Amino acid sequence: MDNADAPLTDLLQLAARGEPGALDEVFAVLYPELRQIAHARLRSQGGVAHLETTALVHESFLRLVDAQRLAVTGRKHFFTYAAKTMRNIIVDFAREQLAERRGGGQPTLQLTPTLAGTVRSGDGDATLIRINDALLELETVDPLLTQVVEMRYFAGYTEVEIAELLGSSERTVRRQWEKARAFLLVSLQP
Repeated sequence: MDNADAPLTDLLQLAARGEPGALDEVFAVLYPELRQIAHARLRSQGGVAHLETTALVHESFLRLVDAQRLAVTGRKHFFTYAAKTMRNIIVDFAREQLAERRGGGQPTLQLTPTLAGTVRSGDGDATLIRINDALLELETVDPLLTQVVEMRYFAGYTEVEIAELLGSSERTVRRQWEKARAFLLVSLQP
């Protein structure tokens, strides 16, 4: 663990034990970075209908710090978990929107910036749900590849940042990303 992460790790552990005020401090420390991640995700996905950055950050944080589930050990673990949580929120929101609209008029969802051509579709929310289903399938094959996709696509981390968070090399992350993209490409074929 990096020494710069020690205060955050201490705060997360205090919050996990239910220490009064620790959760508020965690939120204050992490809010700017969570907001930046959420904004980047929503912008790259065409806004995901009407989901707003602030709503995504707040909902993510609420889910992340559910008193019974806050068992993260540090910055790395927190942001890995944040990526998964944002994925779940975005997919849940897409399902709600799809259920409300049933059949047409769905906005285009641009997935090409980070999945580099893996998905090109105008099906918006339906495409996002297909990607989530493919990720669930990938998770049964290789959970680490799913984690890399979540961090890269849903949290917007670069390969360098992912390598740092996972404690591996950039080259390893790049290979994992390529494997995951190949799996998704096959899974998402009609």
